[in-house]
Amino acid sequence: MQLPDERRWMRRIRLMVIGPPPYLSPAVRQAWSRAEIDLEGPYNSRDFATKLVEASFDGAIIDVEYDAPTLLQVVEVLDAFAVPAIFAGSGRAAPGGGYSLSANSEAMNAIVRSLLGSEASTMQ
Repeated sequence: MQLPDERRWMRRIRLMVIGPPPYLSPAVRQAWSRAEIDLEGPYNSRDFATKLVEASFDGAIIDVEYDAPTLLQVVEVLDAFAVPAIFAGSGRAAPGGGYSLSANSEAMNAIVRSLLGSEASTMQ
């Protein structure tokens, strides 16, 4: 199957995921991949910086369950590399709001819009 010209030349979005291994399930990774977004990781909060040196990322999704000092340290490193980041829970978004790293298209679009700009979207 051949893609239309505009899709053939589009670069896939590449996002770093920072959290423990269970934070990113195979089903969630597959849903994001179908939306033309590569989720790299998950990388733990101690080792993710080495990946920033090796590759470029369009943004980062950080597990909101890390303690506050760890979150601050992660954000400071991402800022130094000019990588936009958001905090997200896994599964459903909290009733009070926030982001959710899930296979839900609305949750995916909310994360992409936040990281890449208000006009960006992954799925309709």
